[in-house]
Amino acid sequence: MKIQHLFIGILLFSAVQLSAQQLPNFTIYRDQWNVINPAALSNNYIINELNFTVGGAYRRNWLNVNDAPETQILNFEMVLEDRNAVFGAHVINDRTGKLGQTGFYGNYAYILDMGGRTDRALVIGLGAGLVQYGAKLSEIDFPDLANRPGIDDNLMYPDFSLGAFFYEEDEYYLGVSIPQVFGLDTRFVAENGRYDVKRLPHVYAVAGKYINSFLGNSTSFFEVSGWARYVPNAPLSLDINGRWQISELYWAGLGLGTAFGQKLSGSARLETGFVLGEQVRIENGQFKIGLAYDQPLVSPLSRYFGGAFEVHLLYSWWK
Repeated sequence: MKIQHLFIGILLFSAVQLSAQQLPNFTIYRDQWNVINPAALSNNYIINELNFTVGGAYRRNWLNVNDAPETQILNFEMVLEDRNAVFGAHVINDRTGKLGQTGFYGNYAYILDMGGRTDRALVIGLGAGLVQYGAKLSEIDFPDLANRPGIDDNLMYPDFSLGAFFYEEDEYYLGVSIPQVFGLDTRFVAENGRYDVKRLPHVYAVAGKYINSFLGNSTSFFEVSGWARYVPNAPLSLDINGRWQISELYWAGLGLGTAFGQKLSGSARLETGFVLGEQVRIENGQFKIGLAYDQPLVSPLSRYFGGAFEVHLLYSWWK
C-alpha cells in the first residue's frame, strides 16, 4: 500500500504540469445530464414527461486504494414547458487524496420547438458557477522531500459551460457541450515555487436511441447510448452502453469504456437499478435507484487499484 501512496503522490504532482481529463467520469451518466451538458434534458422528462427531478450520486474509483478519487453530486432540474425553459442547479465535490474541488453551478436552457408530427426540440443552454480548489500539498509524499511545497491553500474561480441538445420524445437524443469554456489556470504559490494546474476546455458529445422491447409492453424498452470526451493533448475517451428497462420496476445494463492513447485502455461496466412509482403509491412521480461497477480490462495497474463503484438516487415528479 505504501507503493500505491507514493504513486498517487507522483500522479498528483504530475497533474499540475500535464494535460489530462480533469472532470469526473460517470458510468450512469444519463442521470447526470445537467452536469455534463447545461442544455440536456433527463430521460425522466424525455421518456416519462416528469418535469422536476432532484437527485444525488456518489462515485468511488480505485477501490483497493486509500485516498482514491471520490465524487459526490447533488442536482436539480426543472422543465417549464409553458415558458420553453429549463432551469437546473448542481453541487459537485471531487477529491483525490489531498487535492479537491467543490463547484456550485446554475444552468439555464431555452427550448426551440421544432414542430412536426412528433415532439422534437433543440435546446441551447448555458451553465455558470464558482469552483473552490483545495490543496494540501504539504501532506503529499513527494519523491523529493526537500522540494515538498509547504502550503495548504484554497482558491475560488468562476467557471462556465455551453451546450446544445436535440431530442425527439421516446426516440433519440444528440448533444454537444464544452465544460470549462475559458480554461482559467489554478495557481498555488509556495515559498519554493509556483504550482499551476492548467484547466483545459473539454468537449463532450452524447447520443442515444430508444428501441421498443420485444416484450411488447409500454414499460419495457432498450436504450443504446454513447458519451465521447476530448481534451487537448489527452487520449479520446468513449463510453458505449446498453440499458434494458425490463419492466416498470427493474432495469439492467452493460457497457464498455475505452481511451485511445498510445496504448489502448478499457473497462467493462455493469449497471442495474429499480424504479418505484405506483408500486409504492406514488401517483405523480417516481424514485430511481441505480448501482454501477466498472472493472478495468487492459490497464497494467488494474490489479493494484481495483475497479470503481457508483450509486445514484433520484426522485422525479410532474406538476
